[in-house]
Amino acid sequence: MKRPPSGAARKRTNGLLYCDPRYGFTVKLPRWWKCYTSVKRSSRLKDAEYGVFFRFKYKGKIYEDALSLLVYKMSLKQWHDEGYAESPIIFLAYRQGRIFAYTVPEELPDEFLNPSKDDYDYRKYGRPIRLLKRMVNDDVPKIAGTFRLKRRSSR
Repeated sequence: MKRPPSGAARKRTNGLLYCDPRYGFTVKLPRWWKCYTSVKRSSRLKDAEYGVFFRFKYKGKIYEDALSLLVYKMSLKQWHDEGYAESPIIFLAYRQGRIFAYTVPEELPDEFLNPSKDDYDYRKYGRPIRLLKRMVNDDVPKIAGTFRLKRRSSR
């Protein structure tokens, strides 16, 4: 008779672990996100030094970021003085002159609007709207709670 997987093995199957190659942070994403996201990394950003963008994808079309993880090169004092603490960008961690934060979209993509552009077309885009809302409202706060900075080696 096969033994059930250990607790660690079971936990691993419940989500996808994203390990950032540049800054070494990790977040755990729900497994179902794999079908509905593509990952984009960029160092060419206006304010942030680096970003990882989990872009919402539905039926092969990429719409917008469901979650953006951002790295800013600044002190905590600068973060507060420049108004980031009161912005839609949510602080995650600080280490060695870098702020790690995230943001989510505040509105649904314009592509989901009806032809008259006065409301969202829930009949045509109901499923992707529900998926994106679930990602942003239900999953992202849980994902943010899994954010970890890799320990620095003491060389």
